[in-house]
Amino acid sequence: MLSSEIATLECVHHPNILRLFEVVETLGRVYLVTEWIRGGELYNHITQGGPLREIHAAPLFKQLLLAVKHMHSLGFVHRDIKAENVLLLSEDRLKLADFGFSTQLLNGPNQKLDTFCGSPPYAAPELFSDDHYIGAPVDVWALGILLYFMVVGNMPFRAPTIPGLKAAILKGDYLLPGQLSLPCIRLIQRILIHIPIRRPTIDDMLNSQFITHPKLSAELMQHEINLRTKSAKRSGFWVRSKSRRMRKQYSLRERYMELTNKPPINMNTKRTDGFFVDNFLQPIELAKDLPLEPIKEQSRSNTPKRSFLCGTLKKKVGPMETENERQLNNGTLGQQKMQWNNILAAVPPECPLFKNYDNETGPCIMFPTDTEDMAKLPPLEQEARQILEELGITTEMLMQASQNGPRSDIIGAYRIVINRLQKQSWLARKHVEMALQEMPKTEKKIERSCCIL
Repeated sequence: MLSSEIATLECVHHPNILRLFEVVETLGRVYLVTEWIRGGELYNHITQGGPLREIHAAPLFKQLLLAVKHMHSLGFVHRDIKAENVLLLSEDRLKLADFGFSTQLLNGPNQKLDTFCGSPPYAAPELFSDDHYIGAPVDVWALGILLYFMVVGNMPFRAPTIPGLKAAILKGDYLLPGQLSLPCIRLIQRILIHIPIRRPTIDDMLNSQFITHPKLSAELMQHEINLRTKSAKRSGFWVRSKSRRMRKQYSLRERYMELTNKPPINMNTKRTDGFFVDNFLQPIELAKDLPLEPIKEQSRSNTPKRSFLCGTLKKKVGPMETENERQLNNGTLGQQKMQWNNILAAVPPECPLFKNYDNETGPCIMFPTDTEDMAKLPPLEQEARQILEELGITTEMLMQASQNGPRSDIIGAYRIVINRLQKQSWLARKHVEMALQEMPKTEKKIERSCCIL
């Protein structure tokens, strides 16, 4: 298992796959030096905080699909995909880890395997019923179980013992909450199919409506809430009451569940009726089934502030508000935008903000390019080699160390420098994106304070 994990990590380098730096061998132990993922396991995140919203789960699941697609394209299968082996780098970025059960398909993608491995709750039916199986459909089944766990919070097949779990998986009965969106239900239903060859490919899953339109589920929920919610009548003098202030703030999903109260849906992995129509992974026609504009958040500044007599504060304060609005439009906000533009214009070109290193997936990430001509190297490797030369590691030393692979401390240092440069590039652009997102909120706060005055 250890040799298999090292061999796999040496070949599969992807932004959503855990990166191996170095292998240190001693008399009694073998140490794998990998990158540190600060967010911990996805399993702990869900068990402690509850299931993910679909709009949050969709982009994370897409990253998993891209990582598994990269593995399969190189002839590797994971065979142990589960929430414990998915690590969160941030709220919107993850990495796939633990390749101890992975293997390379030397005889093509249809090579038959006979080793039962992985976690039983994520195991496909053919692992229990057949003496051999194909690797890719097993990974696809595990991805479906993982998606169920991400959006529901528990497992579709449960039993107190392994024999009981085996019987439940072979029987194929499970429940899906009715509050899930139709694209999510269809995708899970399409993946969890008893016959391996009828499961979707990774490309089919990437083209599904759940992945391509992640905001669709929230729009459908809000649309149905609007249809079921009656507008409250405002009384004259008692608009602001204590009961209104003490009202509980529900999330969109909780409000949807409270209003619809849809029963769970009975599913079975052996039912094939209606499964394989062309639009099964695109169940909603946006032009017909969703005749509504995309949901836009309306700031409070767009609606007039009401007083106790259902008038508007704008009529009450008059000149003070006009003066503040004039200062706001001509002064504060304009100065803020100019300051941001000046900051971005003053950033030097060598800043990590302008280095798109984190999207680099070339072979230079794991091994240095076999050349001494710096002009032929990508910018990421050029800067890494300059840093290593300052540390006393020359190009000749790098070329000699490449033969030993991860067991060389020089290659380990090279990979750590590459990883650090990529992380700096990603963090720099992430911080600027967050700051630019906060800027409209600052504007709204200023506008809201002026309205209150």
